[in-house]
Amino acid sequence: MTRILITCVSILLLAACSLPQMKNPLPPIKSPDTSSQIFLKHVFPAGRDVYQLTFTLDNVPIYRFGETRQYAFYLDTGNYMLGFTNGSKNCETSVYIKPNANYVFELGPECRIEMMTE
Repeated sequence: MTRILITCVSILLLAACSLPQMKNPLPPIKSPDTSSQIFLKHVFPAGRDVYQLTFTLDNVPIYRFGETRQYAFYLDTGNYMLGFTNGSKNCETSVYIKPNANYVFELGPECRIEMMTE
């Protein structure tokens, strides 16, 4: 009976770790009519390390990817530090978000944060 209970708890913990998770809220949109959509896509190979991949905005952890490969949100026009952490690795880059634009960023190994489209 104890063995079954331990197995069940282990499965639940493993499943919880693989789910995407909001860490902190995004900054509120002040100008919805000029805000821009940001689309993040991670291109890390499958493996347990991707479950630790967390998107950061201005050095604040926002979203842990879990099993998901993408995340979309809106930001007001302005300068931001866009980044991610993966285990002990912290990667970031400065971006300027223009009004009424759509951005796609790829996050990848070797601290790659690349704007694919604007």
